[in-house]
Amino acid sequence: MQDQDEFYRILCSSETLRSGKKGFFHDFSGHVMQTAGDTWMSRTFGRIDDNEGRVRAIFTDAKIKNVVTDTLAKVKLLFRNKDAEISKRRRLEGYQLAAVGEHDKALLLFSQAVLRAPQPGHYKCGRNKNVDQGLSLSLALLGRAEIFIALKEYYFALEDLRLAAEHDLPDKLMQELQRKNEQCEHCLKDNENSLVPFDPRINKMAQLISDKEKSNSGGGDGTPLNGAVNSELRWSSGALEIRETTTAGKHAVATAEIHPGDILLVEPPLAGCLLPEFYGTHCQHCYARLRAPVGCPNCSCVAFCGKKCREVAMATYHKYECKVLALLIGSGMSVLSMVALRMVTQEGPRKCLKIYEELKKNDVERVAMLLAISTVTPMATPDTHDMKSPASSKSVKRRIRRRKLKESRREEIKKMMEEKGTKESREGDDESVDVAPYNLVTHADKRTSKDFLERSLMAAFLLKCLQRVGFFANPSPDDEVPGVEEITVAALLLRNLQLLQFNAHEFFETRMSAEHRFHGSRPVYLGVAIYPSVARFNHDCYPAVTRYFIGRHIVIRAIRGLRPGDVIAENYGPIFTKRTLAERQRTLTGRYWFQCMCKACQEDWPCFENLTNDSVKLRCPTVGCGGLHLRSRQGKPIKCPDCQKKICLEDRLACLRECEALYERGLASMENERVDEAIETLCDALKRFHQVACPPHRDTHLAEIALSSCLADYGNTWRPAAL
Repeated sequence: MQDQDEFYRILCSSETLRSGKKGFFHDFSGHVMQTAGDTWMSRTFGRIDDNEGRVRAIFTDAKIKNVVTDTLAKVKLLFRNKDAEISKRRRLEGYQLAAVGEHDKALLLFSQAVLRAPQPGHYKCGRNKNVDQGLSLSLALLGRAEIFIALKEYYFALEDLRLAAEHDLPDKLMQELQRKNEQCEHCLKDNENSLVPFDPRINKMAQLISDKEKSNSGGGDGTPLNGAVNSELRWSSGALEIRETTTAGKHAVATAEIHPGDILLVEPPLAGCLLPEFYGTHCQHCYARLRAPVGCPNCSCVAFCGKKCREVAMATYHKYECKVLALLIGSGMSVLSMVALRMVTQEGPRKCLKIYEELKKNDVERVAMLLAISTVTPMATPDTHDMKSPASSKSVKRRIRRRKLKESRREEIKKMMEEKGTKESREGDDESVDVAPYNLVTHADKRTSKDFLERSLMAAFLLKCLQRVGFFANPSPDDEVPGVEEITVAALLLRNLQLLQFNAHEFFETRMSAEHRFHGSRPVYLGVAIYPSVARFNHDCYPAVTRYFIGRHIVIRAIRGLRPGDVIAENYGPIFTKRTLAERQRTLTGRYWFQCMCKACQEDWPCFENLTNDSVKLRCPTVGCGGLHLRSRQGKPIKCPDCQKKICLEDRLACLRECEALYERGLASMENERVDEAIETLCDALKRFHQVACPPHRDTHLAEIALSSCLADYGNTWRPAAL
C-alpha cells in the first residue's frame, strides 16, 4: 500500500508540471533523465540546494548539457497566424446564415472572421495583400455589427462600429458605418426605459470589487469587508489575520465574530491562465465569457472581451507569449507551468530580477537568523513554517560558504542593473516589489532529485522560449551558457513551478441547466490562477468558507459561524460528506503532501449515506463552558461533566428544531429560485445552529452546501441557450 501511495504522489506531482498527454516535453525530459541516470541524479544533481545552481547545471554539467542544448536549440516560434482568406470565407458564410434568420450561428462565424482577419497594413503573406483590398477586419466588424443590430444588442454593435472606424475606410463604407451608428443610437434612446436591468446582486458585488481596488490603489475609501479592511492583507476583511505556527504553518484565523454569508476576502489573481479549450469562449485576460471578441493584432490563438483587456495583455504578458503559444500548448506542459511562465512574462525582465534579488536577501536573513539561533540556543526551534532548523553544524557552514559564492553573483546582477542607463531602468530602481507571494510553501525540503530535475528542465525550456521572443535585450546564443540575467529568471521560473503545485486555485463558472437555476447546475473549471492571500488558508474537510469568482476575482464567504481565534479553513478538494477518511487522506497526502488532522478526520465523521441528525452534539448553556452533550429526547436536567453544573437542554433542543424547520424553508425558496430569500433564511438558520450545537448533523451540512450554491449564483454563471 505504501508503494502505491508513493506512486500516486509521484504521479500527482508530475501532472502539475505536464499534462497526461504526451508531447515534446515528455519525450525531452525522459531522454535527459535516461542520459543522466539515477546515480548522477542523486549524487550530483541531488546535492545542489539552490535554484540557480540547478538551472546552471542543466546547461553546464558534462553529463547532460549536450542533450539539453541540442534539443532546446530546435525551439522555434510557433503560433496560428492571421489569414484574410479564412476571414473572408467565415464572413460570407455568416451572411448566408443571417439571410435565413440564423443570427446566433451567424454571430459565431462573424466573430471567427474578426479573430482571423489581419490588421490593416499588416499583411505579411502575399496571398493576403489583395483579399478584401486590405479591409478584412473592418468588413468583419461591420458585418458583426449588423448581426448585433438584428439581435437588438446595440451596445455591442456600437463597439464594433467604433473599432471599424479606427481604420481608414472608403467613403462608401464610412457612410454605411455612420448610418448604422445612428440607427443604434436611435434604438438605444427609444428603448432605454424598457431595457432589462442587470441583476442588482451582481452589481453590488461588482461595485465591491471596484471600491476595493480603489482602496488598495489609494483612489478611495473602499467598501469594508465584514466591518473593516485588513491593513496587512489588503484584499481581506479586518475580521481575519494570518498567523504562523510550526505545526500549521501560515493560516487564517478569525479576529472577530464571523457569521454565515459574511464576505471575508475579494482578491484578484497574481497570475492566471485559461485552459486552452476555453481560448475561444472566454477572455484571455479577465476570463469573462465572450460575446463580441476581439483578437490579438498578431496571432489568432487568443481572444479578448474588448480593447481594455487586450491592451493590458499586449502591454505585458501576451506580447511575449503570442509567438510561442501553439508551441507551449503542443509541448504537453500543464496549465500550472503556463501560470509559472505568466508570473514572469507579465512582470518583464527588470522586475523579475528585482523580485529574485529581494527573495535572495530574505533567504540570507533567514539563514543568518537560523545560525544565530543555533549558536545561542542550540535546542531552540523557531516558530515558523518555512524556516527549518539546521540539520547539523556542517550543513550551516556549507550554506554560509555557498552564500558567499552567491553574493558575488548577486553583485554582478546588481551591477548589470545599475549599468542600464535607460529611463525605464532608473524608474524601476524605485519600484517596490511584493515578494510575499513567492514565499509561499514549496516543500523544497521534501522533493526528490528527479522531481527537481524535471522542473529544472521545464524552467530551461521556458527560458529558451523567452530568449526566442525577445524577453531579454541580448539573449545568449544557443551554443553558450545563459548569462546571469537569464539564469536568474530561470531560477525564478523554477521557484514558481514549485510553489504553484500547492498554492494555485482552479477558477470556474457555474453552468446552469435550461430548466432550473440549481437543478443540474455544475462548476466548469476554466483555468488556474494563484491568489496569494487565499493560498494562506489551510484545508479542512469541513470547510468554514466557500469560494466563487466574479470575473478574475476570487470571493471568499463564510458558510458557518466562527468565533475569535477559530481557524478559517477552506477545502482543497475532498470533503467529508462525499469521501471516506481513507480516500481523503490518500488524496491530500498524494497531492498536497500533508496529513489532515481536522476534526472531521480525527473523529472520522460519516459520509452522507451514513449521516443522520442524531449524531449532533448540543453545547452546554453555561457561559464559558465548552461541554458538548448528545441529543436527548428527555427534558430532564443533567449534570455537565465539564462545568459540574446541572443544566437543561430543552431550550437547545427547541432551537435545533427551529433550525431544521428553517432549513426546509430555505431549501423551498431555493427550489422556487428565490435566491436572496434562500440565502437570508439559510444564513439565519446556520447562525443559530452553531450557537447551540456542533456537527455532524445531516440537515446542517445540506444547508451549508445549499448556501454555497446560492452564493455562487452571485459569481460567474452561464446558461446555455435552449435548442
